[in-house]
Amino acid sequence: MIREYFAEKFSGKVIGLLGVGREGSATWSVLSKYLPDEKYVIADLNKEVVRALKKTCKPGSNITFCHGKDYQEAFAQCDVVFKSPGVSMKKLGNIFSDRGPRLTSQTEVFLELFRRQVIGVTGTKGKSTTVSLLQHIFEHAGRPSLLAGNIGVPPFELLEKTNPSTIIVLEMSSHQLETLKISPSTAILLNIFEEHLDHYESYKAYQLAKMNISRWQHTGDVCIYNESNELLRMLIKEFPGKGSLYAVNGMSGSGNGARCLHDDMVLTRNGEKMIIQGVCKNRLLPGDHNLTNILSAATAALVHGVEPVHLQQAIATFKGLAHRLELVGEFKGVRYYNDSISTVPQSTIEAIKTFPDVQTLILGGYDRGVDYQLLTRYLLEKNIAHLVFLGKAGKRMFEELSFSGYENMKGCHLLEDFEEAVFKAIELSQAGGACLLSPAAASYDMFKNFEQRGEKFRQIIRSLSDDVA
Repeated sequence: MIREYFAEKFSGKVIGLLGVGREGSATWSVLSKYLPDEKYVIADLNKEVVRALKKTCKPGSNITFCHGKDYQEAFAQCDVVFKSPGVSMKKLGNIFSDRGPRLTSQTEVFLELFRRQVIGVTGTKGKSTTVSLLQHIFEHAGRPSLLAGNIGVPPFELLEKTNPSTIIVLEMSSHQLETLKISPSTAILLNIFEEHLDHYESYKAYQLAKMNISRWQHTGDVCIYNESNELLRMLIKEFPGKGSLYAVNGMSGSGNGARCLHDDMVLTRNGEKMIIQGVCKNRLLPGDHNLTNILSAATAALVHGVEPVHLQQAIATFKGLAHRLELVGEFKGVRYYNDSISTVPQSTIEAIKTFPDVQTLILGGYDRGVDYQLLTRYLLEKNIAHLVFLGKAGKRMFEELSFSGYENMKGCHLLEDFEEAVFKAIELSQAGGACLLSPAAASYDMFKNFEQRGEKFRQIIRSLSDDVA
């Protein structure tokens, strides 16, 4: 089926590959296998990755390699171009106008082949936790399933592992969604906050990209969304799609939805209520925000026929992922939490709510122009003993607090270096409290990604800790 699909879709066409990272390399691996004799244009701004791929290819006249901005001219000869998610549409100019080559992606092709088997998950925050929990639930229930997408596994790596009974759990970033006009049969929308503003023309463009996960659904499909997120409620009304709506943390107009009632989960489906005992209490994932992730994953699992007993057991044993409210150690009576994943104000606020005894908070990093007023207002009310700021984003938060008349500016410290900031936080923290890295900003000024930042924090703390978590 796969070979026939590629032959029918792409034979006789000049095919472009834009971006040669992990996903671009996976795209080339598949295309060169199924369509070895077509003409290709392969491009990346980074000449080193282009050279590396070139060395692996057999010499021939059917492949044109280019790097830098030359790809804009090279792609003019293409009929179709596979774009990697990391390449910003904002920076591509008019290459893909109506008269230019057609734009596609791994995600689009994968959905055309398997969309009926796909549960897609998106949101500014919580995606990786939710897909990993959902996969854990299916494994616990003995259901064949595979995990891919933004979590680090390109969809094309699953092409030959997928059979008609396989459930595909797909983490979908806005970058993977922005050009789609096809949606998975089950969509989960967790939240939308300001992020990636450097990648999009506007915040609205980012919102519209996210909504493609459900916008093109068919009758009989399912859309699970977080009704407590005001922006999502508005966007669902604006772009309702054709899928049946399930409102988490509330009830949709059709009555379908899921919520916590004390310790239990209540699922309403087609007018009938199901109570799954203990789901909202018997969990290892901390924080109220993780209840949204749990309810969303649980609803999708129940819709796909998982028995409540398997759901209860899986949720009770899921430990969560690294860099997300992760206890990394204890030193001189202070507990240290790594929440490097928090790159927006709303996520940091939820982290602070999760640990009421936070006495030292590390904030800041790369400034993408996110509005920090929500966070600074919250900090004005909380009056945490010590705030350690770094980077341009940290400087902006520091200044906003100062202009707001924050009474504890003596407890605020503005530093340049990440390691210096962590050691300052260690110096300030006292026994009986918690120190939290939850930056509310991206990491790109000092690190490759949030994982690298979190790992550095973990290494520092574990080098000192009397109790390593």
